Formats: sequence, C-alpha cells, structure tokens
Amino acid sequence: MRKLLWVSLLALLLQASCIQANHSDDSTEEHRDAQDDTTKETPKETSAETDETEQPPKREKTTEIEEEQGIMVLHINNFDRALSETRHLMVEFYAPWCGYCRRFEPIYAEAAGMLKEEGSEMRLAKVDAIEEKELAEEFNVDSFPTVKLFMNGDRKEPIEYTGKRTPSGIVQWLKRRSGPGAADLNSADSAAEFINTHNVSVVGFFDNLESEAAAVFKEVAFDLTDVEFAVTASPEVFKEYEVTANKVVLFKKFDDGRADFELSEEDKLDKHNLTNFIKENSLELIVPFNQETSDKIFTSRVRLHCLLFINSTVESQMSLLEESKTVAREFKGKVLYILIDMTTAVSHVLNYFGVLEKDSPTVRMINMDTQKKFKIEVVDDTAEPYLRSEEIPEDWDKGPVKVLVAKNFETVAMDPTKNVFVEFYAPWCGHCKELAPIWEQLGEIYADHDDIIIAKMDATANEVESVAIDGFPTLKYFPAGDKEVISYTGNRDLETLSKFLDNGGVLPQEESDEDDDDEDEADKDKAQTDEREDADNQSKVCSAASLFSPSLELDSLFFLYLRGQTILQRNQQTTHPKMSFDNSSN
Repeated sequence: MRKLLWVSLLALLLQASCIQANHSDDSTEEHRDAQDDTTKETPKETSAETDETEQPPKREKTTEIEEEQGIMVLHINNFDRALSETRHLMVEFYAPWCGYCRRFEPIYAEAAGMLKEEGSEMRLAKVDAIEEKELAEEFNVDSFPTVKLFMNGDRKEPIEYTGKRTPSGIVQWLKRRSGPGAADLNSADSAAEFINTHNVSVVGFFDNLESEAAAVFKEVAFDLTDVEFAVTASPEVFKEYEVTANKVVLFKKFDDGRADFELSEEDKLDKHNLTNFIKENSLELIVPFNQETSDKIFTSRVRLHCLLFINSTVESQMSLLEESKTVAREFKGKVLYILIDMTTAVSHVLNYFGVLEKDSPTVRMINMDTQKKFKIEVVDDTAEPYLRSEEIPEDWDKGPVKVLVAKNFETVAMDPTKNVFVEFYAPWCGHCKELAPIWEQLGEIYADHDDIIIAKMDATANEVESVAIDGFPTLKYFPAGDKEVISYTGNRDLETLSKFLDNGGVLPQEESDEDDDDEDEADKDKAQTDEREDADNQSKVCSAASLFSPSLELDSLFFLYLRGQTILQRNQQTTHPKMSFDNSSN
C-alpha cells in the first residue's frame, strides 16, 4: 500500500517533468500531429475528376430508389422520396476517390445488413457528393465521409453522426436516436427495476422534465450510447434515493455503488462536465484491461496510467487489488489504474512494458501524452524510464541498409559527420513491406557515399527517448553537424527520396506552369492532385489507432499504448462534427 502510494506521487512528478522535457520534440513531429487535419479530404480542393479517368455511361436519374448492399443510393431526384418514406434515414455523403470512404464502405454495409435482419424501419443511404454537388452544398458537406441522420422527413436540421465507426456502433447510435434517449421513471418500482437491470445506469433527477438542464441531460444520453439513461420527476423516486434537489446520479454495481453530480447554483447542467463525469465514473477504480474496456481506457482524459500486472490465479496477488483501491480512490482523476491479468492474452503488453510472467505482481507507469513509460523500482527513491532494445546484430552494418536498435541508435544516427536517413518500421505493417524494396534500392544507391547512411529500425522492438513515432513507416533525416532532425513527408518513391537526399534534406520543388493565362487553372489542378497524393500518403501510414477493430485479438491492443493516442481519441470520442476515418485496419 505504502509503495503504491509512493509510486502514484512519484508518477505525478514524472508527468510534469516529462511534459516539460518533450516540448522540444513537438516541433519535429508537427506533420504527424497534423493528421487530424489531413484525414479530412475537402471537396473545394479535390472535387474535380481527372479527365484521364474513363467514366461509365450515366444512368437516367428518376425518383426510383436503387440499392447496393442494402444501402439506398440517393441523388437529387429521389432524395425527397427517401425522406418522405423513411422516418429515420442515415445518409453518408462520400467521394468516390476518398480512401477513408472506401474503408468505411464495408462497415456501413454490415450495419445496413444488421438493421435488415432485425426488421428495422431505420435505413442507411449514401450520396456521391462529387456527382451531387447541389445536395452536398445544401447539407454543408466539407469533408468525407460526412454522415447525417434525417428524422421524420426533416431536411432542414439533420443530426451529425457522433457514434463509433463500427457496425454495432452505428446500429446502437441509431436506436438511441430513434427513441426517447432516456426512459421516464415514474415510480420507485420502475426506478429499482431500471437500476438493477444495468451494470451502469445514469438517472437525471429533475423537478421539471422540460427544463433546460433536463434537455442537456437528454443530449448527453443521445451521445453516450454505451450507458443506459433515465429521467424522473417523481417525488417518490427522489425520496427513495435520498435526492433532495435536481442532480444526476450514476448507479453502478461495483466500487462505491453510486456517484452524484451536482448541478450549479443556478440549476445549470454543463454538457462537457457531465460527459466527463459519466465516463470517469463508469470505470472501476482499477479497470480490468479487456476488449470491452480498452476504448474507455484509451480515450480517458486522464493521461497518466498505472498498470498493475497481477496473476489472477494467485490469491495473495488478487488480495493486493483491494488494498490498491484505497490509493486508486485517492488519486482518482489524476491517475488511471489498470489491471493487467497475466493469465489472459496480453503477451504483447508484457513485452512492450518489459514484464515477464515471473515478475508479477509488478507496476508500470505510462504517460499517454509523452508516451514515456517507467519501470518502477523503489530503490533509494529512484525510478528510471524503461526503453526497450534488441541486441545489436553482428552484421548490422554489412548491408546497404544499416540495421539500428536502441543500443546503437545514438552512436549511428547522431554521428555529427554523417547524414543519416532512418526508416522506423513495424514488421506487421503492410505499407512498410511495400517500402522495403525501395528502401533497399535507396541504400544501394548511396552505399558509396561516405557521408550518407541509409538505416532502418524496428520501432515495435526498440525505443529511443528522443524520437516519437506516431505511425509506420516514419522516415526521419538526421543531418550532419548536430542540426535539427527533419521529418520526411514526401512521396515514398525512389526518385523523390533520392532528390530529398541530394538536396540535403529538402523536398524537391514542383515545376510551375509558365503560361500566365493558365496559371490559375494549373494551380487548381495541382492543388487537387497534391490533395489526393497527400491523402494517399496519409493512408499509407499504419497508425496504432488503425489496429483497433472489433475483430482484433486482445493481445494486439498493446499497440494502442505505442502511439497515436490523439488519433484514437478523435476517432472514438467523435468530438469533431465531421467523420474522417483513419482507423480502419490496413
């Protein structure tokens, strides 16, 4: 108990020092952080189809509604009919060339199939926003895919989709939106039945169900579809649960049993604060790491995580959990405590944190913002960062591409007399495999250059404190003379990579159109081409977040601890009004 308390205090101090120490690293990673913006493909810059693409003959547009994979195909002539015939109509506005739309297509189709199997009247539809410019403009479509829900034929105020990007997430969100959102509890018996039925339930106690606070509560209920909501204005229910004023109560079948959220003195309810309250209190004080909780863990606003590695078959180790809850309760909201049961499929988690089965029980800390992790050993009040490294291969420098590991990285990459171009890769990454032969050719071209080294490092088995990796492959250029590290953001073809090296770490400039009369049109075409190339490059990055899918094996979820937490948070919390996907499996 005393040790865990000390660890938590130490972790808070480490968090502050890590954030300060990493400010200098942020500038070299700006292109990775900009993925939030580049994952959106804007029609203003990319709407034109290339003249070289041969278009199939267009069908005549009528009011008839055709279907593809159970999805209604809509356009300007049949959109009204679809609205009038379908009470709850979800519409995806897509671009045919958009990679994120293509990845979303099977997810959307599976959701349509699930609704059809259930005999639901709710329907899914899609609109080619490039072809149907009038509809795209009417509904303010400025990124792809954009998904909106039209209810009761109302085309004036469609609802932006804010659910998860999974088939079940889409269906669950639709069902919540098609109903009242929150059940009405009018008696103590109905309240007891509701609360006892669910592991976690949230009840809004309001003396007026038409109040502003009650309306905000229902908005939150529509967004958080993995929690059950109810409201009550019944004095009987107020009395039964000892509620004397308007408030929100979260009931749970673990830990303290309930958590109360007080309204402001003006009886105001803040949507953001209530959402955070529900998310935090829906988790156990010590959260078991599994498929169901992983999403909530990774999207938690608490960025300092303490992982307890325990063998659940050993009674003495399990007893430590109850003792640890006292500390977890004290640091609630500052540190998120997570249970890693070493008897489950978490081998990759063990490898990543440097834990052997014989080490249990043991503790590791990780700062999700800085991605620094710590192996806690309380010896003379010290704690050191834990960085993994493979052993240096005997033939690491024999081939045209030098093999780096954490143990020889600083010596090679930071050599002030060399210009070192490093690929940080993951063995499972398809895009890394595509780059491999090109990278090998690049090494052969510059093998005779004494001042240029082409190298690679398995970033899933080796970690360097000075380099942050958000996706794979990541290419970084370490120039001679202790100059600032350059993040490579260009195309990954041999010609461009070679020009980048020949220019001393500067991407080659595109040739400009010398015809003044056609300059504007040329710039427009170039912008469209560049945007597509940029989107294509972004799609050729395997991020940690891209591994998260319902079918993923649990032990692979450890990669979410590696990188891409900002990406995952955006995709799973869906706080942005538009849907832009980069979390499909590659």
